[in-house]
Amino acid sequence: MAATQLTADLHPLLTEYVIKKLQKNRLTTVYSFVKVEAEQLLKITNLPAESIVLVKNHLIDQFAGRCQNALSYPLQPAPSPLSTGVPSLDALLQGGGLLPGHIYELCGESGTGKTLLSLTMASNVVKQPGSMAYFIDTKCDFSGRKVQQILDSDDRKLSEQELGHAMARVRVARIFSPDLLVQTVEELAAGRYVDEGTNLKLLIIDSLPSLWYLYQDAQSSVEPLGLLTKLICSLRKLAAQRAVAIVLINLTVRVVEGMTEGKRKLCPNGNYSALGRYWESAPGTRLLLERHEHHAGSSARYHTVQVWKSNYLRSGERVIVRMTETGVR
Repeated sequence: MAATQLTADLHPLLTEYVIKKLQKNRLTTVYSFVKVEAEQLLKITNLPAESIVLVKNHLIDQFAGRCQNALSYPLQPAPSPLSTGVPSLDALLQGGGLLPGHIYELCGESGTGKTLLSLTMASNVVKQPGSMAYFIDTKCDFSGRKVQQILDSDDRKLSEQELGHAMARVRVARIFSPDLLVQTVEELAAGRYVDEGTNLKLLIIDSLPSLWYLYQDAQSSVEPLGLLTKLICSLRKLAAQRAVAIVLINLTVRVVEGMTEGKRKLCPNGNYSALGRYWESAPGTRLLLERHEHHAGSSARYHTVQVWKSNYLRSGERVIVRMTETGVR
């Protein structure tokens, strides 16, 4: 209402003559017209008092919000969490997996298994008939063969037809520019790219730094920060309106001497997440994937997933996961 301009097409009594009279008195918007007393409008427009009240009520009905009784709307059951396919990780996330409508970020050093874990998540989601996962690949790391191996390893063996349908519900888009990424997320929020009879349950972006490192030597930070702002706004819209769980893949970067970014929130291993301080508060939950050696010099390794920060999980909690040829277990 505040920004809506008064025009002659809003009501038959608001003629061009009346509009000009109002504009001379700096009454140019619907809000400014409605908030002025009827006596003053009577003097400005020369309209009868009944007509002014009629116009005011019409504009209020058309542009003002209405109070609704919440009891008149039936309660909708909360969407069930999406299992990641990793029982220990589902237990860490509480409730049984990824929450629809929530944005997660999976961080870790290069080579720790972030892509394999994201493929495991996507594969587990599409096992459910009608459930779709959208995988945005910015590094050409997506492997359809790996998805097939993960699906084949399920305790409940899928038939050849079921396997084909499940793999078809993993939609893959290779994107190599931040602008196209933002555009794609906006189109997903508008309902594009979703086949009839399926519901988009999970969006994975693997990964963000490979796109924003294009601006590493840029003289101005305006454009990259502006694109990050548009991206997180679009992601939040998609998550909220479509009840989609979103997993973003990010890198952790080692602290080096001479850093000029000021105080950063370091993760438990002393590293920090890529994309700068501006991005630190973007995801609702940030998970840290780490690789450990059992002891110095040993070739045996294990991996952990730890809650780095979250608005509903306890920070510092962690579980052990196993990296296998058939996904994360």
